[in-house]
Amino acid sequence: MISKPWIGCIARRLVLVAGTVGAFVTAQPVMAEETFTHELGEISLDTHPTRFAVSNWALTESLIALGIDPVAIPEADGYRAWVVEPKLPESFIDLGTRREPNFEALRDAKPDAILISTDVAMAHEKLSGYAPTFVYSIYNTGSNEPAIDRAETLLRNVAKLAGKPDAAEDVIASVNARIEAAAKRIRDHVGDDAKFAVVRILDESHFRIHGKTSLFGSVLGRMGFANAWDGDVNGWAFHNGDVSDLAKMGDVQFAYVEPIAPTTRETLFNSAIWKAMPFTRNDHVHAIPASWTFGGVLSAARFAELLADAVTGTDTAASGS
Repeated sequence: MISKPWIGCIARRLVLVAGTVGAFVTAQPVMAEETFTHELGEISLDTHPTRFAVSNWALTESLIALGIDPVAIPEADGYRAWVVEPKLPESFIDLGTRREPNFEALRDAKPDAILISTDVAMAHEKLSGYAPTFVYSIYNTGSNEPAIDRAETLLRNVAKLAGKPDAAEDVIASVNARIEAAAKRIRDHVGDDAKFAVVRILDESHFRIHGKTSLFGSVLGRMGFANAWDGDVNGWAFHNGDVSDLAKMGDVQFAYVEPIAPTTRETLFNSAIWKAMPFTRNDHVHAIPASWTFGGVLSAARFAELLADAVTGTDTAASGS
């Protein structure tokens, strides 16, 4: 059995709360023991965690949105390039990659809770040897629930664990206001009946087309716009498509997410088939700056604002703040 030293710490706190060391109670306020449900079970705690290690960027941004700086974060440079906002704290431990956390770094970070998703759930038992480990996921859950709804649920679960449930509601209200404001800007420019395709261009022949339950697709739905793709999607809520899938869409508002490799851009955008697409001929192609497809609620709001910027040809410097 893997050792779980944090269990002993909880037990010692319970003994001290019983009255043996009153000074400890003053320094370490406790709550009535509470049980928190996550995707792999339940964990009971007598204090709200404050030092969180996280396995992915959606969890990272969700904590920061709540005013909590994670103590261990994976792939920080990738976060800065794709998620962008909210900004990372100045100080944290590099946890390695999102798929393979560095356990030595995790030990050095001394978290009192670890947050992961299903991507690394196979390591749940080992991670639990370092601190209570909670599994909260947006994708690959077997549910057809829109990703933005699951992102809200994730935020609420994390906020409850941290003892900040009201902060989650404030963030969600702000996000929905931002999405609605962005939707109005788009409606004023292209009308109420616009249909959108949201695509990542992988190369001149392959495209990642986001479905209705993806984060970007569900943001479109919340904005009141139709999604041009209604076919099958994978566990990440996108379809790996080709040029024939784009051709079937007709004259849609085609939003593609940067970056694109320069050679791909040159080859695709100068090809006869691309120039023949109705959305190309009618100048309905919009470039969206790098945005994190698999993020939380702030990524959703940032995407909505960047989409409105691209469609309207204006710049609001969407920041996610």
